[in-house]
Amino acid sequence: MKQPTAPISSAYLPTRSRSGAIWPRGEHGWTLVELVVVIVILGALAAMGAGLLSSVFRSYFASRDITSSDGQARAAFERMTRELRQARSATAADLDVASGTQVRFIDADGNGVCFYRDAATNRLMRSGDGPSTACGATSPQPLSDFVSGLSFFYYTNTLALTATPASVSYVTVVVSVQDNNVSDTLRVTIHPRSFP
Repeated sequence: MKQPTAPISSAYLPTRSRSGAIWPRGEHGWTLVELVVVIVILGALAAMGAGLLSSVFRSYFASRDITSSDGQARAAFERMTRELRQARSATAADLDVASGTQVRFIDADGNGVCFYRDAATNRLMRSGDGPSTACGATSPQPLSDFVSGLSFFYYTNTLALTATPASVSYVTVVVSVQDNNVSDTLRVTIHPRSFP
């Protein structure tokens, strides 16, 4: 007695491709439309990944610039304010308030001190010049790079602006730092120890 057999569907029979390879029927590979869709999706993912990677690098370089320029400027700023606190007296012989872009004074030990900005190199500079000599004449030394601005303001003990050395009680120092696209402003108001 013969066993009944199910008819074999032609969908499951292997077919031969033009190159001679045998493929199961219905599994001939990808169509051109499917390949184009995959390429478009991969291109979009690559573009988003490149944009994200680019923003990560920009952020890294900006933080590096901030750390470098801000660290230098803060160290120089602290030195300048520490020395300004040691100004000997609020007299014309010991303090020059004629310029808002530099400060010249005599410290408690009788040494001349001048802080100024070298505009050609954008540096905060210190020299050993007092009120009677020009800044930068005696042993100038750079304290910080990337300084785009330096300003000094002189106030009385009632916080009124003054241009008279004998009435100065407070000195405000403003340092602007610029490195590439990163900028910062450091500001402090100090009261020198020997001032009224």
